[in-house]
Formats: sequence, structure tokens, C-alpha cells
Amino acid sequence: MDITGLAATAAELRETVNGDGVELRLVALSEADRRVELELGLEDAGCADCVLPPDALHAMVESTLQRHHPGDYAVVVHDPRVAATPAAPRERSAIAVIVSPAASVAAGNDSPGPEAGPLAGLTVGFRVDRLWRSWDWAAERWAQLLGEAGATVVMWRRFQGLDGADGDAHEKEFAAFLEGVDVAIVGLGNCGSCTSWTIKDAIAALEAGRPTIAVTTAHFEKLGRTLAAQYGRPALRLHVLPYPLDTRTEDDVRQIADDAFAPMLATLGASV
Repeated sequence: MDITGLAATAAELRETVNGDGVELRLVALSEADRRVELELGLEDAGCADCVLPPDALHAMVESTLQRHHPGDYAVVVHDPRVAATPAAPRERSAIAVIVSPAASVAAGNDSPGPEAGPLAGLTVGFRVDRLWRSWDWAAERWAQLLGEAGATVVMWRRFQGLDGADGDAHEKEFAAFLEGVDVAIVGLGNCGSCTSWTIKDAIAALEAGRPTIAVTTAHFEKLGRTLAAQYGRPALRLHVLPYPLDTRTEDDVRQIADDAFAPMLATLGASV
């Protein structure tokens, strides 16, 4: 085991996940036991529901360590949101453990996908969400500018975490949305959970052959890039808006959108 390298990568993961009162701590690193052990702290989290969901967090930690340090060792994440089971014995009060042997991780597709090119006459789809009014304001302003340049704009709103028949219907709506657009602009990555959904939906658009960008705020850029690599598209185009964004006034956000319009087009490989 590369103890020094694993410790450095654990520190990078801590920086990637930490924010809004969330802390991912390295609590043990044992060459003798071939074990890397981390703990998620939510004591000061302003919004526990905004943190990466347990499965997504655990997968990101494991795949990141595997990608940088392949080998045969156990990755353990103590997560207070997951109940302990006999298969995952508790080693800390009210905290469960997952253990997975490290294995090789595929490098993924290094292509960012096609550039959008001239947008006049094309249909540009904005994937918005139910969380961030600031993203609605920015998307509306970009949509206005694109419409003035001759593009057709459609909006589709993601509702995270729907299960069962509602979830299936929602995914069919998303697939239909992608089928009906030529270009996809997906956001907003502005917390752990919504960044995960943003990257997943952006990659779905990319895999459907659409020129695509994912939009995050600066605080969640690193998480977005880490998740894009985890999900197999490390070169996904990412456009970054200032943080914090949602606490700003509507006029301020619309001005930010104006200032970011040309750089966003450049990220997308688009012209108007």
C-alpha cells in the first residue's frame, strides 16, 4: 500500500466533500490491516439532505482511491445516515460501515463530446431543478439571449429522488426531453446531492450524443469533476458560476448570467 499517496488522496477527498458544515475525516490508515477508514461528520451540516447520498458518497470515495491507488485493500466509510447490519458491523456509535476490496477502475471516455457550433435554428434544452431559484434566473436569462440569437429553448425540471412509478415516469420524461433537444445545459451543482444529479444527467445527455455542459457553482466544481471521472466521463464540459449564488438578489444573478454568457458559449463550443 502507498500509505503516503493514500493519505494525500484522502485529503483531496476531504476537500472535495467538505463544505456547508460537512466533514469527511481520515480516521485510520493501516498497512498491516490493508485498510483505509474514513468518517463522515454531519454535526455542523446546515442541510443533511444536501450531502451526497450514502451510496453515491461511498462509491465516490472507493472509486477515487482505487483510481489513484489500485490494489487489494479495504475501503471503509463510517456514515451516520446508514443503519448498521450484521454484514456491516458498527465500530463507532450510531455509525455503519461498508467495506469493499479495491479493484481496477476503468479510465473512462476522455472525449468531451461534440461541440455545439452555431446555435441559430437549434433547440437548446435547459435541465433545471426544484432547489435553486438562482439557477432558474440564470437559465431564464441565458434562454432569453439564446432566443434572441435564433435558437429555440425548452426547459425541463428535475425532481430528485422519486421512487417507483413516479421515478420511472420522471426518467421517461427526461429521456423525451433529451430526444427533443440538440444541445443540453444541465444544472445546478450547488450542493453535494444536486451536484451528483447534475453530473449524472449531463452525462446522460452526453451519452445521447448531445453537446452538453454541466453547470456548478465554484464551491462544488471539484466535486463535479470528481464525479464526472467516477461516472466514466472525466472530460465532461463543466461551466462554473460564482458561489454563493442563491443568496444573491435576482438582479445580481441576472447580471452574473449576462457576464457568464460568452464564457458559457465558449465552454460549450457554441456560437451565436
